[in-house]
Amino acid sequence: MDTIFPRPIAPGDKVAILSPAGIINPDYVDGACRRLSSRGYVPVVEPHTLGSTGSYSGTPLERLADFRAALADPEVRAVLCSRGGYGAVHLLPEFPIAEWLADPRWLVGFSDISAIHAMLNSRGIVSVHASMCKALALREADDADNRRLFSILEGSRPVYEVEPHPCNRFGEASGRLRGGNLAVIADLIATPVSPFADPESTILFIEDIAEPIYKVERIIWQLRLMGFLDRVAGIIIGQFTDYRPDRNYPDMYTMLDSALAGVTCPVTFNFPVGHVDHNLPLLSGAPATLSVTPSSATLRFI
Repeated sequence: MDTIFPRPIAPGDKVAILSPAGIINPDYVDGACRRLSSRGYVPVVEPHTLGSTGSYSGTPLERLADFRAALADPEVRAVLCSRGGYGAVHLLPEFPIAEWLADPRWLVGFSDISAIHAMLNSRGIVSVHASMCKALALREADDADNRRLFSILEGSRPVYEVEPHPCNRFGEASGRLRGGNLAVIADLIATPVSPFADPESTILFIEDIAEPIYKVERIIWQLRLMGFLDRVAGIIIGQFTDYRPDRNYPDMYTMLDSALAGVTCPVTFNFPVGHVDHNLPLLSGAPATLSVTPSSATLRFI
């Protein structure tokens, strides 16, 4: 499968803001628009971005219509998802993938947006797993992760080196970076867009929020039983937040260290990706190398 990098964006290009899932605070969209404008981009707020239908920003048809409107405008070079929540999976059966392939744009988002990353990545399109409107609106203009996001959209391929963790497993791996929110991508197993379909070529990254330890353990055992963990090229364990210790494990990493016993690929823990302030933007679906040594873990996009 060919790797498709959308072309870099430049000042004057439009960035569409839409809400594929939950309802967004309008103040965050306004703030994101100001931050995008300060960079020289032209923000475009799609018709249903600020909508409300139950817990969603709109019906599935309305949310899809916003994607189609963005893709119909050749001046839109990136699509910024306003937030996650739940509901992106509703869009996958009718997602306009043919239009995206015809003129690839950058997709930016994380959490529930992992479902849309999986769709694009399954067709070779690289996307950006990164923070969304809230981070753009509330952080300072010189925030390092916002700068990294803009740099990626403008064509850079980052190299990230992070501190070692006691649970790390050493080694080197090459493959496509795939993954995202663990609960979201686990529900895509055995679908046409599953990030787990080609383990030998996959560096898997995972993160999650508000999932009990036992539920995460259940997913890891599912991956073990389906043979994925025996063949995956490498694993990046991101941030797991808003959960409680249980009677079996004091924390999530202790459980994951145990559940990954016997896995021979390189594994790095405590990578700064997830529902945290320091959420490194990642090129989802891009070729990468992972090197885990006693002194550091390095993720390099190639």
